[in-house]
Amino acid sequence: MGDRLDMDRLKQEQLLKRTRWLVWTESLSILGLLVWVSLEYENNLYLQTWAGKNIGPLGFLLNGTLAGLYAGALLGYTIAVYAGKRTEEEKILESLKKKNLG
Repeated sequence: MGDRLDMDRLKQEQLLKRTRWLVWTESLSILGLLVWVSLEYENNLYLQTWAGKNIGPLGFLLNGTLAGLYAGALLGYTIAVYAGKRTEEEKILESLKKKNLG
């Protein structure tokens, strides 16, 4: 019975890892598309006039602002996840040190 639980846990961990990679791939693809739209907006006068007429005040997001905000959010999330793992690892090391000393 214990082997079965270990295999299920391993499969869940692998699924979680693949899902994380998929989310990062999709996020980076979205960032690439946002950069592409921003560059197109800067160089296409027709798109600028269309955005001015149809989008209105939200057109400023197309000049790279939205891509910058999205990149900042991805970077912030990455740093937060890394910092959380780092502190978790430090807690484990401290508890191991206490066990060895005590």
